[in-house]
Amino acid sequence: MRERTLIEKLLAFLGFPVAERDGPTPPVLPPPSPAITAPSAPAPSTLDDRLPPSALQRVTEIRAMLGKLEQQTADRALFEEKLEIERLKANHLPRLLRSYVDIPPEHRGEIFRETGHSASYLLNERLDKILKRLREMSAQLARGNLNAFSENIRFVDTQYGASSPFD
Repeated sequence: MRERTLIEKLLAFLGFPVAERDGPTPPVLPPPSPAITAPSAPAPSTLDDRLPPSALQRVTEIRAMLGKLEQQTADRALFEEKLEIERLKANHLPRLLRSYVDIPPEHRGEIFRETGHSASYLLNERLDKILKRLREMSAQLARGNLNAFSENIRFVDTQYGASSPFD
């Protein structure tokens, strides 16, 4: 019997089963715990038919903007933006929509009595906040592109502007 590797010792310490092996074969890590994995978003078709039309328009716009922002950040080292987009897409938006849909329609009037606004108004207001944030992120990314372009123009002017053979 061989000595356990550090990984095997750690896995055993954490309570994961580690098979005794002959030879230098590394242990197979167990699959990630379901508690660690990101929650799956509800299927859009299951929610769409229960959302008010005004909210559905906003959700459609949010999904389109999320797709564009994902493409814009795909090839860049924008960790925070990517993380925010992923959280919004996989967690925040689905939870907001699910919480609205989960309120039985006959009890939505209670929200109006408590807040002075209908549940659909409050949902639309929160969706508008998400849209505003996505527009801000889009503008920030565009500013980054404009700044990079301006820097490249200044560099080219500095490097090549004064030494033109046609001056």
